[in-house]
Amino acid sequence: MTASSSKKRKTTSTGNFKEDRQKIRSLEASLSDKTKLNNLVELIDLAKSRSNAQTIHAAMHSLHRLFTRWQMNGDLDRSAQAGTSEAAQKVTSWLCDQYDDYLQWLRLLLSHEEPGLQLPSLKIQMALIKTQTEYVKEQYNKYRFPDAIFKPLVYAVITNPNLSELLRKEFLEKYVNAYDDIRYHFYQRSAEIMEESLGKKAGLKTIAKNVFSIIEAIQSMPTEENEINEFWTAHSNPHAKKNAEEDKFDDAMMIGDDDDLLLGDSGLVSDNEDATEKKKTTGKKKKPSPLLNLKAHKRVFQSCWITFLRMPLTEELYKKTLLILHKRILPHLLNPTFLMDFLTDSYNVGGAVSLLAINGLFVLITEHNLDYPDFYPKLYSLLDRNVMHVKFRSRFFRLLDIFLSSPLLPAALIAAFIKRLARLSLTAPPAASVIIVPFIYNLLRRHPTLMKMIHSTNAIGKSDDPYDHNEMNPYECHALESSLWEVQTLAEHYYANVSTLAKIFSEKFLKPKYNLEDFMDHTYSTFFTTEIERKRKRDPAMAFEKPGENEWEL
Repeated sequence: MTASSSKKRKTTSTGNFKEDRQKIRSLEASLSDKTKLNNLVELIDLAKSRSNAQTIHAAMHSLHRLFTRWQMNGDLDRSAQAGTSEAAQKVTSWLCDQYDDYLQWLRLLLSHEEPGLQLPSLKIQMALIKTQTEYVKEQYNKYRFPDAIFKPLVYAVITNPNLSELLRKEFLEKYVNAYDDIRYHFYQRSAEIMEESLGKKAGLKTIAKNVFSIIEAIQSMPTEENEINEFWTAHSNPHAKKNAEEDKFDDAMMIGDDDDLLLGDSGLVSDNEDATEKKKTTGKKKKPSPLLNLKAHKRVFQSCWITFLRMPLTEELYKKTLLILHKRILPHLLNPTFLMDFLTDSYNVGGAVSLLAINGLFVLITEHNLDYPDFYPKLYSLLDRNVMHVKFRSRFFRLLDIFLSSPLLPAALIAAFIKRLARLSLTAPPAASVIIVPFIYNLLRRHPTLMKMIHSTNAIGKSDDPYDHNEMNPYECHALESSLWEVQTLAEHYYANVSTLAKIFSEKFLKPKYNLEDFMDHTYSTFFTTEIERKRKRDPAMAFEKPGENEWEL
């Protein structure tokens, strides 16, 4: 009974779709006659009233074909109808209203539960953006980006509480990451939407999450102006290679109509501006469009990221941002020093957040003259037992090696770091101890005056050690007055790799230095694999005598 009912519903649904599809085709064909424009309302109502995804899909594409034709014919251009009859102007105004209604419906489909409707909706809106710029270029020989379509589209995407992975990936890979003009306007409009949302204080976490999921995956940010050469809209491409005939033609037309493609300081012409002819100017050289300016791209990139950092970020987003900041954000900022406060505040948080902030802070200190007097005391305080267990351990030790590489650093400071590392090695996992031993060795080779810490007999254990492990000021922890009795203890470590390494301190320092990369990425898993795959001369004995029989008594 149930199977029969299900089959009946499926047959009915298929039958309804066939009827709807025929009706959609009939309505679309009738709209080739402008005297039957009222059928457009019926077609839009049909699309909105149906729940069948196939019917919605068919109506969506039918309306797309109709509005594209009217767009290219100028029927949606209010300014073009300015000199026509009042009736013609009313028809154009009415068509524009229906067009806006259609676009709004397409944006609602972006959050539809059916991915088969989300992606076509996105593709149609992007196609309409392209069509509109082609029309403006053909009719007025100008470039105007249709923000009236694109900004609401961006808003619908980044405020979507159920943004599907398919939609995000399609929008990112096919458009934002592929075309310079779409990326530019996405950064610009996202920044505006986030700024407006901060004032309303509504849906901020959703917006932050969706914006980050897109901007953190953008990898097409240009580093030179000649890399700005991919456009989705009808924008001229001066960086494209041309053949000899085109070059000659361009030279001949340099002072002709093509100059209209270059915009002034105002940038891109907005939809709110009347599409009237520009006043002719003589003796003035026009500036290129912001889309061709690398600084303009960096400016919108910076505006988007800085506005994003003002959003209420979850701990996960906060850490992910710090993780990519030094390589994927700072190099493209117009003014990287804008992130000084953010990075110094992050560095002062402590824990894993501070570890992740070190990279970005180091870039600002070395490349942008950031003055941070308490950098080394704070770095010293980050060395605790937790550092030895976090997944960013290798990254931290790489940076620590760079920070302590200068031979001009005070001996008392280096001694404090050496002593703290030695103390931590006693409770660290073997993978961390394997890093610490060669790390200390390299520091001692770099600062020979600290060799006395190995030979000192002032402390042979924790009880008589003058070193104060709880003192967070490296200059007041009395490390220079102590000794490295901890490395002698490591020579008795249960794991052979650690004990063998620790014995280097009882030998002559003949090795110039260790390559730390050879020790960085060890884990329990790699140790286990090494032991399993090691070739053995003979099998180890599992038992030295046969166990006797056991007698159980109740």
